[in-house]
This record gives sequence, C-alpha cells and structure tokens, in this order.
Amino acid sequence: MTSEEALNRYTKCLASLTVDSLGTLFDHVSTEVQFKDPFHSVNGLTKMESVFRHLFEQVDNLEYKTFDPAIAQNGGFFRWQLSAILSGKPWTVEGVTYVKFDANQKISHHIEYWDAASQLYERFPIIGPLLAFFRRRIAKT
Repeated sequence: MTSEEALNRYTKCLASLTVDSLGTLFDHVSTEVQFKDPFHSVNGLTKMESVFRHLFEQVDNLEYKTFDPAIAQNGGFFRWQLSAILSGKPWTVEGVTYVKFDANQKISHHIEYWDAASQLYERFPIIGPLLAFFRRRIAKT
C-alpha cells in the first residue's frame, strides 16, 4: 500500500468513526502511536482511542469531515471539520492534522493543529468574553 492509499483509508475511517466503531482504528494506526491535540498528548493506540471515546461521550450528533489530503515525506496532512452539539449548542471546529507513517504504512503520529481559544474557550460564559476582548484589543494594535 502506498502512503497516499494509507492516508485516504485513514481519513475515510475517521470520517465514518462512531463510538461503536473505534476498534477500526487498529486497522490504520500503530499500537505505539503518538497522538497530540491542544488538550492531549498521549502515547499508544489505547490512549488515543480513550481520547476519541471521551469526545463521543461529551457531544451529540458528531460529524467529522476531511478535506484536501496531501502526502509529504513519510507522512501527510489533511484539513478537517468537526461539527457536534456541545452543551446543547451547535459547535464547529476546523483544523489540520499531520500524520506520520511507520514502515507498515500505519499511522505512527497523529498531531492536530486547531485554535482552541477561538473555537472552544470563547464559548465559555466567563472566559469567553474575556478572550474575545483581548483578541479585539490585540487586533487594534
């Protein structure tokens, strides 16, 4: 399997993932995977699966779409959009993920890049308006 095929299979897996199908990650991801996002830095597929399971438990109607997969040396990138209902309100997050492949074309690194401040923290009642205020102040300078 080529890196391009592996990346396409992985993004399709992520887009169709449900709490009941988390076991399908084992087909695409190394058991020693390093997973990072703005809130987590875990090693191992079991811990990565726990992060995903927790997400499914916290939100309703989760929908994950992937776009523009691109191959790089020993890895690849793709854009994504996650939409869900969080605390009874619609929530959308957009980001980019870098993946690295091992010798078996399984994902050995899954690193997500997205802006937690504007896409999550600003939704919180106390910290949200404060972050928005600082964002506006910084933008004026």
